[in-house]
Amino acid sequence: MVTALLVGLVVGFVLAIPPGPLAIACISQALAGQARESVALALSASAMDIGYALLAAFASSALVGALRGLVTDNAWSLLAFQGGCIVVLVVLGLRYCRPTGVAGRPRQEERDRTRDDASPYLRGVLIALTNLASPTFLPSLIFAMSLLHARGWVGHDVGDNVMYALGFGAGAALWFVLLLRTLTLLRSKVSPTVIPMLYRIAGGVFLLFALVLAYNMVTTTAWSRRPGW
Repeated sequence: MVTALLVGLVVGFVLAIPPGPLAIACISQALAGQARESVALALSASAMDIGYALLAAFASSALVGALRGLVTDNAWSLLAFQGGCIVVLVVLGLRYCRPTGVAGRPRQEERDRTRDDASPYLRGVLIALTNLASPTFLPSLIFAMSLLHARGWVGHDVGDNVMYALGFGAGAALWFVLLLRTLTLLRSKVSPTVIPMLYRIAGGVFLLFALVLAYNMVTTTAWSRRPGW
């Protein structure tokens, strides 16, 4: 079990390194002086990663089979979920594209603004949920898990799979915490004019992912085979 935990830690850490919407959002908020919110965002998304790793580990179980059957038998359910993820990405993108007074505001006013914002935990969960809309996300995790099982680095027991999933989430969280710690130390050297630009970049990344997901949904869906068409 210890080996499974360590393997999950390494895999989660490595897979969290490539930049994505979550990383851009965390970087923007960290450089804006919202380190606590950035950590909450990263930890909530990492908690979702634990669930995804468990889903990949038990990919051959009856539970995943039932979920796959639900999507297959209810073709419109998947489209509705993908559409919902696109809406979430667009809303988050527009929110980050229009930052309101991130730099140069009094500390108390900034705290009041942050308090009125949506919970960073909720935003982290929503960002993590949009990963499921990608048709390659879960298959990639399942493929990686299959390789680990085949090489014997992670056992097939329930305990090994659970420890791997916990390590996977912890590895992702560790990467983001280290990244945010580094950015917090460098924040004093960053020009205030850069922070609004980073927010707009974060918003652009969310909108780009929404566009890619929408394009994938339109081009890969067999519309003529959908029930009722």
